[in-house]
Amino acid sequence: MNQSNDDAEYFELVIVATSPTTDIWLGDDEGHFVDKGGGTLATSIRPGHYTVEFGLGAKAFPIHITQNTRRTEEEIAAGPSCPRPIPSIPPRGTGP
Repeated sequence: MNQSNDDAEYFELVIVATSPTTDIWLGDDEGHFVDKGGGTLATSIRPGHYTVEFGLGAKAFPIHITQNTRRTEEEIAAGPSCPRPIPSIPPRGTGP
């Protein structure tokens, strides 16, 4: 029996930028936009691998979510960066 998305586990994620005017962009591991916040990003997401950018088009940083998480820009930027994943779109007529 398949579980519905309503039964999915979600975690709270809070990311605080150095400046309150910095846009925080969150994408999934396939490059799709997930959420955006100004100065602070507070969202609920499913566990998994994501990328964070502090300004659109800025250096991307990986973040892995397995529990409720609060991080600062300084903490994230102190770690390794990663290439921003580029979303792939299936050719027309091949989707569900």
